[in-house]
Amino acid sequence: MGFRSKVLLSLSMLVATTSMAEEMKGSIVLVGKGMASASPDYMSLSVKISSICYETSQDAQAANAKTSLRLLEILQGFKKDDRDKLTATGGANYRQTETLQVGLESRVLCELKWRSENTLTLASVKMDDLPLLQDALFSELNQAANVNPDDAEQTYAEVGRPSFGLFPETSTALRNKAQILALADAKSQFAGLNDQCVFLDPKIVSIIPPEFNYAVKSAPDRMAASYYSPVIPDAMEVQATLRIEWQFTPNSACKR
Repeated sequence: MGFRSKVLLSLSMLVATTSMAEEMKGSIVLVGKGMASASPDYMSLSVKISSICYETSQDAQAANAKTSLRLLEILQGFKKDDRDKLTATGGANYRQTETLQVGLESRVLCELKWRSENTLTLASVKMDDLPLLQDALFSELNQAANVNPDDAEQTYAEVGRPSFGLFPETSTALRNKAQILALADAKSQFAGLNDQCVFLDPKIVSIIPPEFNYAVKSAPDRMAASYYSPVIPDAMEVQATLRIEWQFTPNSACKR
């Protein structure tokens, strides 16, 4: 056998050996889940003020500012902590035709008149003040805001549903904790499998970046009540999901 033939044979054997070794390798992907929770850090409430059907842009803006300032004064009275934030996000003035659905009828309130908008938002750590804040706002508004189909020029306000949140540092801490618990969960699953069939040379070969989901948790009786009234959630929960791949050499002594 010539030298060239020996080289080719050696290469063929090497490829065959490598292929057999790869075929002998096993792998498994396990999904680990972890959850961490904390009480909400703050509540947030927004009020949107809209002025519609005004003859001029200046008229719309002036009417909007008048109502916004009254409501802003109320919100400022509930800003009691250095961590509280009160913001005003003004919208652009623009012309448009305003329509309103009244029963089955679509009614035109005005054509190509001026609209002005503004949104006031209070984020406060004093969550127990929420009912008092809502009462104060609706005392000024007198009623739940609606467009009056019998008026053209009008300014009205809409109070949104309260929301609850976490400060960035709290959210980061919960994400880290949930991620660690997800890793521990996946490792526990692998250990359980390994107890039944001892794998040889197991190692983690890949971890897909975690997925995070957020949830609001309340007791069932509190959840029922919250449909009718603002109830502070019991906890804000962060859920982490990790997909981890292990590679190993199957144990020939393990029975299928």
